[in-house]
Order: sequence, then structure tokens, then C-alpha cells
Amino acid sequence: MFLGCGSLTMKPNAPVPFERLHWFQEKLGLGDPEQQLLSTHRDRFLKQKHRFCEELFRYFWAIKETRIILDHEHRGPHLQKLWAQWYEMIFTEAITPKVLGVLWRSGLRHVELNIDKRFINLGYAFVRQFFHESAREEVPSEDLHRVTTALDKVVDFCVLIETHAYVTATSQCDLEVVRGISHQVRNPLTVIGGNILRLQKKVDPDNPVHRTYETILKENERLEAMVRDAATYSELYQKEPAISDVPLQRIISDALKGLEKDRTEKSAAIAVDLNPEYPEVQGDPKDLEAMFFYLLQNSLEAADARKPFIRISSRGDEKDPGFVEIEIFNNGKPPNPEDVENLFVPFYSSKPYGTGFGLSIAQLAARKNLGELHLEPVPGQGTRCLIHLPMPSRKQSSPVV
Repeated sequence: MFLGCGSLTMKPNAPVPFERLHWFQEKLGLGDPEQQLLSTHRDRFLKQKHRFCEELFRYFWAIKETRIILDHEHRGPHLQKLWAQWYEMIFTEAITPKVLGVLWRSGLRHVELNIDKRFINLGYAFVRQFFHESAREEVPSEDLHRVTTALDKVVDFCVLIETHAYVTATSQCDLEVVRGISHQVRNPLTVIGGNILRLQKKVDPDNPVHRTYETILKENERLEAMVRDAATYSELYQKEPAISDVPLQRIISDALKGLEKDRTEKSAAIAVDLNPEYPEVQGDPKDLEAMFFYLLQNSLEAADARKPFIRISSRGDEKDPGFVEIEIFNNGKPPNPEDVENLFVPFYSSKPYGTGFGLSIAQLAARKNLGELHLEPVPGQGTRCLIHLPMPSRKQSSPVV
């Protein structure tokens, strides 16, 4: 709305999330009474429309960074026309899908033009001050408090829509960049791997060159996995969880099936011992499946190579009755205490051919679903990963009997 004209190559294309915007409106308490109240006084405010546009222009002109935008290609008159339309819409139109669409596209446009979000917030701060000043000048004292409260709700609503559009659009752009990089990197890696494999087949297995090719192939596979995991991490980071009640047995079973398909060399004895009193957790099924997949993959890689063993168990969380605690134990050597925190940092790996993303993805998935996880050594036995996930709200008072 404030600095939104011009053109740019990257155009965010996010649909209007009407359900979420109506939820914002409800939480702010912005309903028919507030809109009717502002409609009653609209003529008092509409006569200030041109002054609003002129003062807003001077406000942004005084800021060096935004003056460049205003001065480029003589945008000033066009912007003032847009501001006048926005100002009039606030006082003359109900909050309809059309109005929500205008406000939403304004946020997308600011991303398209790469406008600093801090200047957008400054713009809305100016709007709030102008509305309050105009109300004090024009509105009778008996209505002043109710009118300024209604105006604050309108400005807050616009800021929420703007922010939601901004976050959605920037996330979409970031995700498209990561996907593009992943695609462009994966293609040459596939070509390199295929050619090295063909060259390796022409060399005797006892030849040192054969082992060199094998090393190159493993590094190539690691890079392919890293590209894939980086894309998974980025997508998980950007998307909003679709929370539902998730059967724990099913989600772990699905993760184990995925691990079976992905497994190449190492296998392990896996024991599953889930407490039937806590059959469900709350979260996004896809997020939780990814979390368990990477945790199980990490446990498999860390387990004792001579006789690998993994145990998955669950119980009620003793510290927080509203959570389920899931334990994934492996009988491998525990990590060094000083390395534990680093294991959750992207690109950090203690394994020669690790991508450094597995535990990072798992921790991100847990946190985005209101859970947490951490690693603990079990002296003389191995390592356990403890995952705490919320149970369905209707079941938090007591376990299933």
C-alpha cells in the first residue's frame, strides 16, 4: 500500500488465506459494531483524505531510503492516488473478500518490490498517529474513545494482514530459490555419478584407481543427500503445520518403512514397545514422520556395528502430564558431551558421509509441533533420544483406559 508501484521479476503468487484473516479479525474484536461506528463518522475523516496523502508523502520523502523509491520514475502522484483509495476504502467499505484481497495483495506487492518491512511498519505507525489526530479534531468527545479504539483495531488488522502476506511471500521466494538450487545442483551430480560409475566398471577392482572412484562416488552420493536434506529443511521451516491427532504406532511404522527403503548397507534389530495408554500425539503427520525417519536413520548409523540394536518406547511425560515421551535408544557409542549441541546445527556431522541435516530436521519438526527432543548418554549401554510431544487435548487429563 505505502510504496507499492513499479515492477520486479519475482512475483509472489500466494492465494488469499481468508480463513486465517477472518481469524485475525475475530481475535482483534473487529466486527460490525466497529465498522458501523466508523461509517457514522466517515465524512469527518474523508475530508482529511488529501491531507493524509500529502503528509504521508512528506513523511516518506524525509527518509533517505524511501525517497529513492518515491523519486524513481515519478511515482509520487500514482502512489498518492493509491493511498487515497486505501484511505477511502477504510471508511466506506465493509470487510469483504474484495477488501481482504486488496490488503493481502498490498503485502505481496511490498515483497515483490523488495521494500524493507521496517518502513512498512513505520507507514502504519504514521497512519495510526494520523487517525488519532484526526479523531481528536473531528469526533465529538462522547464518541472519541470508541472511535479511536475502533481505528486501532483497523490498523492492527491491516498490519497483521501485511505481515502475514510478507512472511508468506518471502517464505515462498526463499523456498523457490532453494528448490531451484537443489534442482540445478542435483542434475550435474547425477551426471557426475553416472560417468564415474561407468569409468569404475572399466577398472580392475584391485587397481587403486577403483578405490579412488569409489571415494568419489560416496562423496557424490553425500552431496546428493545433502541437497535433498537442505530442501527438506527449508520446506519444513517455511510451511505451517497442519495439526491433527496422530496415531503414534502408525507414524512410527511409516517412518520405519521409509527407513527400510532408504537403507543401503547397515541393518539392525528394532524393538517397538509403545505404551497403549498413550496411543496418539498431536502434530502434523508429515512433520512427525520426517522427524522419526531422521531420528531412526541417525540411530541406525550410530548403533554398534557388530550387533546393532534400536528400541522405541513411549510413556506419559512425568514432568508434564499433557505430553507423551518417546524414547529411541541405540546401543552405539554415545557422542562426546561437547559435541551434543553441535549435532543439531545444520551442516555439522560427526559421520564421514553424513549430510549434517538429519538431527537438524528432526529438532525443527519437533519444535514446530510444540515438542522438543534431546540426546542423553546411557552409561555402558548406548544413547537415547527423548522426544516430548503434546497429546490430544481431550486426553490430557488422563491416559486412555
